[in-house]
Amino acid sequence: TGDIIDVFRAMKPVNLIISADSYIYFGDLNPLFESIGESLCNTGYAAFTLEDVDIENEVILNSTNPAWRWMLTASGRFAHRAEYVEEVGNRYSLQTVYYEHLSGFRFENGVPVRGHIFVMQKVEEQEL
Repeated sequence: TGDIIDVFRAMKPVNLIISADSYIYFGDLNPLFESIGESLCNTGYAAFTLEDVDIENEVILNSTNPAWRWMLTASGRFAHRAEYVEEVGNRYSLQTVYYEHLSGFRFENGVPVRGHIFVMQKVEEQEL
């Protein structure tokens, strides 16, 4: 057991990391992605989901803070902007090879939750 960041580092090298609805408890993704980048072998994959803000909050954030990265939601989970996720991934040699925006990937109190699915591959820095 332990913090997932420590677990990734202890298990390296790994070829594949799959996570659904787990990284939503991180606001700043830098420490997490740093450990993923360190743990994956070259050409290894990380596939995961994250929440996105609802449409109303997206409009507000895009007009008041166009560079927003994440937002703590009323549920106590973090919603992340797709561009931020890709930016942090690139910082740690993780390139997005598949992305899909998900509308209603889960429901909370009968309300569809927006989200993202990412598949990132560890690449050599010069490939980014």
